[in-house]
Amino acid sequence: MLLDPPGTRSAPQGLPHWPYVQAVDDALTARGIPPGIVRASHHGLERGLTTYMTLAWDVSRTSGRGGIRLDWEERQGWYYALTGLDSYDVLLYTVVTALRTPVADPERVADVAEELVRFRRVPDAEHREEWEGARDVRAAASDFRRSRLGLGPFRLREGGAGAKTAGSGVQVTIDTQTDSYE
Repeated sequence: MLLDPPGTRSAPQGLPHWPYVQAVDDALTARGIPPGIVRASHHGLERGLTTYMTLAWDVSRTSGRGGIRLDWEERQGWYYALTGLDSYDVLLYTVVTALRTPVADPERVADVAEELVRFRRVPDAEHREEWEGARDVRAAASDFRRSRLGLGPFRLREGGAGAKTAGSGVQVTIDTQTDSYE
């Protein structure tokens, strides 16, 4: 596994979504269904430097005749694969319809994983709860991409209602009376 030793929470460099990876792994471990493989990384420039994680249970950890894999990408959310005895033999790969938000609450992810691992089916319930740390993970992922492109961090102003600032730069003000470029 790629996870830190128990009690440590430092994010490895280049993994801005590490808190989410840890929270999901913790929820799965608490249910008694820890994945055998946890991978967390980011795609290259050709795929927008988006972050992802893969959780895999081989046939020895599931109740079926094959393994289970859960894949997460920060913008698209959760997908699952039913695999054969060989983890590269993908029998089915589809979206996890039960999780209706890309950064789903880790407990809801564990609900889905438990059904898949124990019964090889997705639960009928729909979960729309977003994880409490989703906003921070999105901001960290955005800052990570900006830094990889040589740009400064992009932060929300404290106290501004949705106003954003990226530090110094260009500001365009459009007004019916005057236009300015600063």
